Amino acid sequence: MKQAQLSTTLRVFIISVVLSVSCIVTAALAEAPFKIGYVVPLSGGYTAIGANLRDGLLLYMEQIGNKAGGRDLEVVVEDAGTYQVSRTLDRVRKLMEKDRIDVLAGIMDSGSAYALLPVVEKHDLPFVISNAGADDLTQRKASPLIVRPAFVNSAGSHPLGVWAYEKGFRKAVVMGMDNAGGYEHVGGFCRAFTKAGGRIIQEIWPHLNAPDYGPYLSQINRDADVVMVMFAGADSLRFVTQYAEYGLKDKIPLLSKPFLTDENILPKEGNNALGIISESHWSLLLDTPENVKFREAYIKKFGQSPTVLSEQGYVTGMVIAEALNRTNGKAKGKELVKAMRILELKAPRGPVKFDQFGAPIHNSYLRNVEIVDGAPQNVNFKTYPAVSQFWTWSPEEFMKMTPYADMKGKWAK
Repeated sequence: MKQAQLSTTLRVFIISVVLSVSCIVTAALAEAPFKIGYVVPLSGGYTAIGANLRDGLLLYMEQIGNKAGGRDLEVVVEDAGTYQVSRTLDRVRKLMEKDRIDVLAGIMDSGSAYALLPVVEKHDLPFVISNAGADDLTQRKASPLIVRPAFVNSAGSHPLGVWAYEKGFRKAVVMGMDNAGGYEHVGGFCRAFTKAGGRIIQEIWPHLNAPDYGPYLSQINRDADVVMVMFAGADSLRFVTQYAEYGLKDKIPLLSKPFLTDENILPKEGNNALGIISESHWSLLLDTPENVKFREAYIKKFGQSPTVLSEQGYVTGMVIAEALNRTNGKAKGKELVKAMRILELKAPRGPVKFDQFGAPIHNSYLRNVEIVDGAPQNVNFKTYPAVSQFWTWSPEEFMKMTPYADMKGKWAK
C-alpha cells in the first residue's frame, strides 16, 4: 500500500516538474523579442538618407511601445556605407548569424537588394525594402519574401508623364543618373509621355556625383518645352543651382522625381527651386490626420521636418507591426510576408496596400515648389489615387515590354 502511494506521489511529482519546465520554456518563447535587422547607409555620401530611414522606423516603434502581436520588438541597426554591396552582405550575415533576426529591412540601393535575394530565399527571411526602388525586385525577379513599403522606381513617373502631355508639353529633354535607377525613373516618364503623343528629343546621362553639371546643361536642346530629371542627394543641390545659373530656370520648365526637392535640401536650394514640379508618394504638407500626427511627432523628437525617406522608414515599421498583430506574433518567413501583403494601411502618405508581387499601391502627388510661410515648400496640386507599378497596363502586358533599364538611348527621336 505504502509502495503504491509512493509510486503515485513520484508520478505526481514528475508530472508537476515536467509541467513546470514546459511552462518556463513556453514563457521564455513568448518573451523572446522579435528582431528586425535594419541595414541603411550611416556613413559616406548618403548618410542623411540612412538617418532619415532609421529615424522614421524608430519613431513608429516608439509610438507602439516597441510591441506588436504580443511580442517585444527589437531593432538592430547596421551601417551599410554608401553603395557598398559587399559591406551590406557582411552586415546581413552578422544580423542572421549573431543577432538571429526575424526580418530584414532597410536597404537603400538596388544593387544590394538584388544581391540579397538569394540570401533571404535560402533562409526564408522576410525582406521589407525601405528604399531600393529597382523595378524588377517586384516584377521580373519578384520573390515571395519581398514587401516594399517605399516605391517602385518607374511607378510614379507614369502619372508625371501623362500630366506633362495634358499640360501642353510636346517636346521633352530627359536627364538622369547614369545607372539603372536613373533609366527606370526617367523611362517611366518617357513611356507615358510618348504613349500620350509627346516626343523625347534628347537624352542626357551625367555621371554619378558629377562635380559640375555645366557641360551637360550646355547640351540641352533649347527647342524643348520641358526638361524631366532624376537626381538625388548632393547631386540635386548642384543641379538645381546650376540649372538657374545657366539661365534655364525661367526658360524651360523643370519636372522631377521627389528627391530633387527633398525636404533635406530644399532650404539650401532656396529660390532656385521655385516652380519645380515633382512627383512623390508623400509630401510634408499633406493635411491628413495621419500625416499631421507623423509630422508633429517627428519634429518634436528630432527637431527637424521629416522627409519622404523618414516616412518610408515609418511605414516599414507599420507593415511589420501590423502583420505581427494579425498573426499574434507567430508567423514566420513566407507566411509573415503573406500577412504583410494583405494589409491595407492608413499611412502618413495616405492609403497603402500591396499587389500580388509585394509592390505598394498608393497615391501619387504632383507638387510645385512655392514660398509658404517665408520658405520654399512642395505644395500639392494634383493627386493620382491608387497608382500601381504597372500603371494602366496589366502585369503581363507590362512585363513583356522592354525593361526601362534597357531603354537608355532608345527614347530620343
